[in-house]
Amino acid sequence: MIDNFDWLQPNDYGKPVIPEKEPPLVVLALDTLNKAEDKVLRDWIEKVFPNILDYFSLKPAKGMSLEAAEKLAVNAKPDKKDKILTKLVEHKDQSLAIHLLNAAVGGWTLVKLANLDELEQRLYLAAVTLHDLNKIVLTQLGNVRMDGKEGDKYHHYFDVWADTLGLWKFISNEYWQDIAFLAQNAEDARGANLTFANFQEIKLAPEHLMNLADFVRFADLLASMAHRPDSLYQENIRAIVRRRLKDKYVIRHHRTIENRGLLTQTIHNAVLEKAREVGWIAFLFFPDGITYFALKESEKPDLSNLAGIVRSHILKTATKGLGSLIYRQPKGIISCKPDMKEVADVELAAGTLIRQVFNILGEKRSPVTGERREKIKLLPELVNLDWNYPTNLQVDRLAEGVRGLVDILKEYYEVSEEKAIQALLNALDMNEYVEALQRIPALGGVPHGWYFLAGHYIGKNGSLNDAELENLMIKAIRQVITEWGKPEQLTAFAFLDAYIAQVLDISDSDKQHDFEKELNRYHRNKANRKREPICAVCNSAFDVREEFSSYTNKRVTSLSKESLRGICTVCQVEKLLRSYSLHRTLEADDDIVYLHLYPDYYFTPETALIMNRAYKSFAQNVFSDLDKELAKHSYNPKYIPRADVFRVGTDSKENEKRRLEKVEYLEGQMHGYYLLGIPALFKKPTDTEVWHIPALLTLIAPLAFGVKVVASRSTLPPYDSGADFKETAVLDGVHTYWQHSIRKSSFRLDELTNAIPAAFSVYALTSQAYRDSKNFPVWNALNNVSQSLDTSPLYVFHYAERILENIKKEERKKKTTQLNDPSIIVSTKLLNYYQILIDYYQCNSPMKMIEALVNKYARFYRASGKNSSAYTRLRPLNIAAKVILESQPNTSEDDLQLMIQGYLFSLVDGVLNNNNEGYIPSEAVKDKSQRQALIEDFAQYFVKEVFKNYCRAERSLLRQNINLIRHAAEAWYIKQYIKKPEEKAQKSENKESN
Repeated sequence: MIDNFDWLQPNDYGKPVIPEKEPPLVVLALDTLNKAEDKVLRDWIEKVFPNILDYFSLKPAKGMSLEAAEKLAVNAKPDKKDKILTKLVEHKDQSLAIHLLNAAVGGWTLVKLANLDELEQRLYLAAVTLHDLNKIVLTQLGNVRMDGKEGDKYHHYFDVWADTLGLWKFISNEYWQDIAFLAQNAEDARGANLTFANFQEIKLAPEHLMNLADFVRFADLLASMAHRPDSLYQENIRAIVRRRLKDKYVIRHHRTIENRGLLTQTIHNAVLEKAREVGWIAFLFFPDGITYFALKESEKPDLSNLAGIVRSHILKTATKGLGSLIYRQPKGIISCKPDMKEVADVELAAGTLIRQVFNILGEKRSPVTGERREKIKLLPELVNLDWNYPTNLQVDRLAEGVRGLVDILKEYYEVSEEKAIQALLNALDMNEYVEALQRIPALGGVPHGWYFLAGHYIGKNGSLNDAELENLMIKAIRQVITEWGKPEQLTAFAFLDAYIAQVLDISDSDKQHDFEKELNRYHRNKANRKREPICAVCNSAFDVREEFSSYTNKRVTSLSKESLRGICTVCQVEKLLRSYSLHRTLEADDDIVYLHLYPDYYFTPETALIMNRAYKSFAQNVFSDLDKELAKHSYNPKYIPRADVFRVGTDSKENEKRRLEKVEYLEGQMHGYYLLGIPALFKKPTDTEVWHIPALLTLIAPLAFGVKVVASRSTLPPYDSGADFKETAVLDGVHTYWQHSIRKSSFRLDELTNAIPAAFSVYALTSQAYRDSKNFPVWNALNNVSQSLDTSPLYVFHYAERILENIKKEERKKKTTQLNDPSIIVSTKLLNYYQILIDYYQCNSPMKMIEALVNKYARFYRASGKNSSAYTRLRPLNIAAKVILESQPNTSEDDLQLMIQGYLFSLVDGVLNNNNEGYIPSEAVKDKSQRQALIEDFAQYFVKEVFKNYCRAERSLLRQNINLIRHAAEAWYIKQYIKKPEEKAQKSENKESN
């Protein structure tokens, strides 16, 4: 027990968050949880959970940085300390807020299956809320118990925190001892307190409380241990399920050994569908699978046709985007991508190509038939052909459309080009032009003959409108298909049977991933460069389609052999699903960074629905929106849970221009992983512009939605599950400006406390200092600002003049003037940014020295007037620096001090005689000896602290740093003294003294 230091109270967590608005997570929950069986949970979320988010979103419950772990284990026994530190650091991150939410909703399905009544449900949720009171009130490892001399203390803090978290609005405080008993017994061993003598005022019977304690214990075990779908087979968890569900239910799971993204999610939902058919109840959702409650006597789901269900879903999804499989080369060749044969029969493929001809060759497109006729008709061997035919857009469409249909016939029927041409021309009644088509060469790959043929057809049959031309091509291809019969269609995605059998594990299945085969193939291809293809994306052991693309350019230059690279059949399907559901491929895009959202540690049926609702509402915020919400709180991350980070509360019409790349999931699907593309809202963006918003969102999204986030250019999940990495936020391949200013790319939860304000400070500084002609931030300047701050945090003050000039430009443009002096506002902001960065960098700050320097000379000299120049405000500092910089290297410290004093005495006398600008504060005016002492003190301080200690008595260092010192000193002077001029009174005193 801990009794040698005070327990934490709510005020120790900092200034309470003012609830200006509800957290978006709470709003979404209240909109989503509308079932009668969730009434009590909804009440808890409305009254208690917002306060949990306010206080505990940044407090680690599991996992933390080494620095935080050392503070927590400061009193640990030396022989156990290393083991404790390793355990604390190696735990996967989870905030106390999400730990409490996961516990509450993680056990909610068990609560409902056990048919607990309303009071029991309220006691359960209240106990879960305070089951980790030791983590709430203690700054070091230990337990708090309600027994002996600690009883009264425990009661006091229990009541304080229950009231602070809104618990007494949720349940009557007359049950406080019942709740305390349940909370104290959330763990089997450590911290258990089963002595009812310590709980004299309980309302429920002891046996009743013992039964309810099982539910709280189950909730805590889930929130602590459930990292994967198969994590819950420990005997203590199984025993609770047996006791509380009367041996009717057991825990089951399904899991995939990898997470490909959309294909894996499709498999999960197909298994979920089959599991529901046999009565399995899903209650935990992970990126790599689902955990269920299953009736003890229930059969396993029938997965014999699972590949067929997945195949059907893929084909259903593909049908929405067949048009994307039609493309046109600049030479006038319209074709189908190889994937078309996999997802569509010959008639559907042909119909799709015909429709896309009219989209690709739109009304605004200039026809090319005439231009291409002029290039070919002068060939000597072609002069006797009839080149008199129309050259309009319909000719282009017919030529390129029919030529594309020839390719479809070749591909689907595996016939020669001549046979396909003959069949189509016969259907069009144009056999007379076969010879001419064969004579006209395809110079440079351009199909000149088809333009010749199409031109004569239009000339012969008259002008056709779009509908007539489309019907013409459809009728022709249908005639050929009728004559030839439909070709035999191969099973789409035939690999799925073997793939699913290899990657899917359901409860006690013994299927294993063929890793050895995959590894051997990878090494064989890398080492020997054999003819066997290898997937450039995943190196899987499945068949590879050769495809030279942006995935790789690693090819061997050899006349005798070549290493084939491309994508495997698994990646091909993933690519197809992304093409139709995300309108992207597997390739990294130059203008998009993807956020991979993993649960922390899992979603439940309730939180999965909330997250699904949130995901559909997500839109992109720009920095000015985020800055507006958080700047007024000095970027304190405590306020982020209440900030609308992804604009879920904004009108959907306003969000249309703030697009995000989101997967179009089928209705009713449940997911344990989400992919979110953040496109740059610029034309031809630079890497800096591409990364500036995704990097910031990566830090704040975990606090807003209780997820772990990985930002990457890769569309494939960097990790199979959130259990594969400890950190809360990871930036994969972030731009170098981030490395200069923030200096790291992965963050534990507790590190976000200082990292978020630091990142916002850098962005705010850039946004205010660099503006374009339209007064928009120039985000490319993040590079310059970040490099400067990497050199010295004092560069924060370097941008004061730029910021002030931007403010003045905007005032001139709007013809307005601020009521407050902008220099005071800017100085206050810069001092705040500087302190935030110093707290983050944890480096030595010269600011105390600079503040002391300004404060010392401000006692005997100040600039007069609010509009005084930097020269007059910093005059004593400039004099001291100039004296030293212009002095001989062998000048002693005492002599330097005397020289500075002499110049300053002259300055002060000039002010008193009204020969110099400025004024002398009253304490220095009235007493000449006091004035002399103040000047001597300043001179001595400048020489000793600034020159000798800070600049190591090197004039080159002083020359290098003096501008940074000046900017920082000016900011401090403006903040402290520009509002206290007292000029009139002092000027009269100056005259009297003179």
